[in-house]
Amino acid sequence: MLRKVAEEQASNTLSIIAEEISQELYHGKHRSAFHGYSSEFKEYKAYQTGDNLKQVDWKLYGRTDKLFTKHFHDESNISAYFFVDLSSSMFFPRENLEKIHKSIQIIAVLCKILQKQRDKFGVLGISNELLWESPLSNTKGHLYDIYHQLEGLLQRESLEEISKLPTILSSKVAAIGQRKIVFILTDLLFNDHDFTLFLQCLSEIKANKNSIKILHVWDESERQQDSKLGSILQYKDIETNQVLSLPIEEWNQLQVKQQGVFIEQRINPLLSKGFQYHSLCVNTSLFELIRQVI
Repeated sequence: MLRKVAEEQASNTLSIIAEEISQELYHGKHRSAFHGYSSEFKEYKAYQTGDNLKQVDWKLYGRTDKLFTKHFHDESNISAYFFVDLSSSMFFPRENLEKIHKSIQIIAVLCKILQKQRDKFGVLGISNELLWESPLSNTKGHLYDIYHQLEGLLQRESLEEISKLPTILSSKVAAIGQRKIVFILTDLLFNDHDFTLFLQCLSEIKANKNSIKILHVWDESERQQDSKLGSILQYKDIETNQVLSLPIEEWNQLQVKQQGVFIEQRINPLLSKGFQYHSLCVNTSLFELIRQVI
């Protein structure tokens, strides 16, 4: 009984966060945070200086020699999938679990926004296997079930798991179908073979006329450590269990070099293939992270 109450309180906490952030984002903003794939024509309006030239009906201009812009009723018509990486590295740093906490909160807020728009959404949690998969739906009950499941992910005891997100993603390409928004929350810490598979999957998903958003989550402490000169840092790779002991200065220099390699080998390939890439430092406020995404 006490456990059930605690779970309900946790889900309520996530619900409150999602409601507050979504309300703040909607304030003074167009009703649709995401734009779908179809719109219904509403009317013509005479062109005025400053109007978007993409909205000009040039065929009508050819017939009338007058400029008119086309206006539409927005139809969201969205179905969105969220793939969240739940491997060991996503639970770093262990002191505050900031990467996984912010990832879960981002999903909760975006699901709330989609539910407000009456758009469908589903979530898949992946570590070394597919831990949890929710169907596509847009009901309040579905939303609260997702809140509950997301909070439950933080209570997992086993964290010594390597990411199999690329492998699971490859098995879901056909199931995703067409004209979806696919959000992938990950720290991109894949080996070379898995990253090649990851790129291949993304290309196949994009070829099916889906929109892909890569939400790359990272923590400042992964890139630089602040400490006294001469201090020794013991670093454990939580996916391989390898322990390294290095002076702080040497560790920071190594991280600078590694960051350059990471950009070249992981981020640049994503950008070159035209995928929507968002670099999300989890030490930033949740509101600002959501604004970067939408």
